Amino acid sequence: GDVKEPSSLSQAFAGADTAFVVVNFWDPEIGKKEGELTNAIFDQAKQAGVKHVIFSSLANVDKVSDGKINVPHFSLKAESWQYLQTLGFDAITAVEPAAYYSNWFTFFKATEEDDGTLVWTWPGKKGNAFSQFDVNTGVGPSVLAAAKDPAKYNKRSILLEGGKVSVEDVVAKISKKLGKPGRVHFEDPEKFATFFDGARELANMVKWFEDYGYYGPETDSRKHGSGKEIGGL
Repeated sequence: GDVKEPSSLSQAFAGADTAFVVVNFWDPEIGKKEGELTNAIFDQAKQAGVKHVIFSSLANVDKVSDGKINVPHFSLKAESWQYLQTLGFDAITAVEPAAYYSNWFTFFKATEEDDGTLVWTWPGKKGNAFSQFDVNTGVGPSVLAAAKDPAKYNKRSILLEGGKVSVEDVVAKISKKLGKPGRVHFEDPEKFATFFDGARELANMVKWFEDYGYYGPETDSRKHGSGKEIGGL
């Protein structure tokens, strides 16, 4: 099946008790259609008789910030989590990944100066530490734990939280590992927002980190538990 064509997933869901649902906002064919597609995937899972949905979600930035910060790749997931709670599955679980370490080689990839210095451009303040993790090893243990014990993790959000690290410390570690000098250029967020498609989204995300932390507050419909208790982080 194809997440861009939710109806194509009916066969994949057939006979399954548990489904782990991840939809990639950054796929150019998805973007702001993420919420619509995700909800349609949930509908397909319900029709197929899936009992437990584990969903890769995040905080509702728009709601928490009273509309002051716009980060759709967070908020669309949160809105779908709210929708999921209305469908009557036997159990539902959210896993909320921290920022990926690999982002430093993709979205925030360094440029190299003539003298070999690597420069990471960051649309935020100095010294702000936020949760980061290795997506390759940090997701599986929590998803498996939830799948094995739906009752325990029903209506829970498992935070896949790694260590809280500032951009300066990340750059120091990467530079040391690569054996090259590195530094951070702190750019004005409004200027950064003009650099490439999606840059404003990232600048707004950094503003969210600064004002509310990576995960934001716990709410009645978003009860936090730490994946650190499970392992892999």
